Amino acid sequence: MKKWLSHTNSTVLSVAVIGIFILLTLFLNSLGGFQLDLTSNKQYTLSDQSLTAIKNVKDDVNILVLTVENANNTVLNREVADMVEEYTKRSSKLKMKQYNLTQEPALASKYGITGSSIVLEQEDRHKVIDIASLFTANGDGSDGSYQFTGEEKLTQALMNLSSTETKKMVFLTGHEELSLDQMGTLRSSLEQNNVTTEDLQLNQAGKVPEDADVLAIIGPQRDLSDAELKAVRTYMSNGGKLLLSLGFAEDMKSSWKNIDALIADYGVVDEHAVMVDNNQASTMGPLWVSPEYGSHAITDKLAQNKLYPMLSLSIALTSKEQDKYKLSPLMHSSDDSYGETNISGLLQNETNNDKEVDIQGPVELGYAADTLDGKPKAVILGSSIFMQDSEIASGGNRDFILNTVNYLSEKQDGLTIRPRVQAGYEIAYLNGQQARTIFFVAIVAFPLIFVIIGVLLWWRRKRV
Repeated sequence: MKKWLSHTNSTVLSVAVIGIFILLTLFLNSLGGFQLDLTSNKQYTLSDQSLTAIKNVKDDVNILVLTVENANNTVLNREVADMVEEYTKRSSKLKMKQYNLTQEPALASKYGITGSSIVLEQEDRHKVIDIASLFTANGDGSDGSYQFTGEEKLTQALMNLSSTETKKMVFLTGHEELSLDQMGTLRSSLEQNNVTTEDLQLNQAGKVPEDADVLAIIGPQRDLSDAELKAVRTYMSNGGKLLLSLGFAEDMKSSWKNIDALIADYGVVDEHAVMVDNNQASTMGPLWVSPEYGSHAITDKLAQNKLYPMLSLSIALTSKEQDKYKLSPLMHSSDDSYGETNISGLLQNETNNDKEVDIQGPVELGYAADTLDGKPKAVILGSSIFMQDSEIASGGNRDFILNTVNYLSEKQDGLTIRPRVQAGYEIAYLNGQQARTIFFVAIVAFPLIFVIIGVLLWWRRKRV
C-alpha cells in the first residue's frame, strides 16, 4: 500500500509539473512581442530614434530581405532577418518579405542588386541597403569577430524613405582645421541623415555659399583673416548658422583676434585656458573632461540616458552681456577642475591651480545661441578632438555632435538617441587557469552533480 501511494504521488507530481509547464508556455505565448533584454548595454533594444522612425511611418512599407543562402552566411542572414522582424512587430505599416535572391532574378534586376540586400519599398520609392555593409570586422578580421550596424542603417533608410529634405553643411579649411578625412565617421553619419558635406576654402571662394544651411569651423589652429571674418559675418547676417568648435594652439591668446571676435558676436568669451579636471586624473588623464550637461534640446535626451561626451584639450568659455541672442550653456566641467592659463607650462607637463589667475571650475565648455524668437543661430564649443574618427565612438560624442548639427539644421526629429553598434560574434581568449576552470565545471562538476542526485533518488526510492 505504501509503495502504491508513493508511485501515485510521483505520478500526480509529474502530471502537475507538465501541466504547469504547458500553462506557462501558453501564458508566455499570449504575451506576443514580450521580450527581456538582459545584455549589459541593452544592445537588442531598439533605440529612441528607431522607435520614433517606426512611429512616424504613415504609409505601408514593404521590407524585402533578399539573401544568398550558403553555409558561410546562414548566421548573418538570420541576424538580419531577426532585426527586421523586430521593426515589423512594432507597426502594422511595416511588412517583411524574405526571398532567396538566387531564385528571384526578377527582383535582383528590378532593384539593380547583385548581392544580399534589404529593400525598403513605399509606393513608387525604394531604398536599398547592402547587407555586407552592416557587418564590420574587428581589427584585421583575422579572428572572425565583427560589429553589426544594422539598426542604424535600417532606421536611417526608413527615415529617408519618406523624407526628401536635404541639408548642406560646409566645413571651413585653410586654418589647419580638422579635415573631413579625419572625421569620416561623422561625415558618413551626416550623409545618412540627408546632410551633404563639402570643404570651403573661403579665401578662394570669396564667400560662404548661400545654400549652406550650416557653416562649420572645426578645430582651427590659425586665425581667420579680416576678409574671411567679414565673409562669415555676411553669411550669418543673411540667415546662416554657425558651428564653431575651438582647437588648441600655444599662441591662441595673442593670435586668435578674429576667432574671438566672431564668437563674441554671440556673447561667448574665449578664456584661452585649457581645462584640467582632477576627477579624470586617475583614469583618462587630467586634460580629459567628462562634462555635465546643461538643460537644452540638444542635451536633454542625452542627459536622461547618461550619455556624456569625453573631451580633451578643452578651452574654457564664459559669457558676456549682449541683447541680440539668448545664450544657453550646453555643458560644463566639474567643481574639481580649473582652466590653466599658463599654456607654456602646460606643454612642459607643469600645471598647478593658481587661483589668482586660473579659471576656477565648474567652467562652461559649450553654448548654444538662439535668436530672441527661439530660432537656432550658433553653437560654440570649447573642444574639437572628440569629433575625429579615433574619438567619436567614445561615450556620447557621436550623439552629441549629431544632435548639435540637427538642432542648427532645425531637424527636430534628429534630437535623439541613436542605435548602438552591436557586438556580433567575438573571440574570447582564455588563459590556462580559465580554460581549466571551464573544463572542470562543464565536463566534470555538472555531470557529477547530476549523477549524485540520480544515485540519491534511486537509493531513496529503493528504501520505500
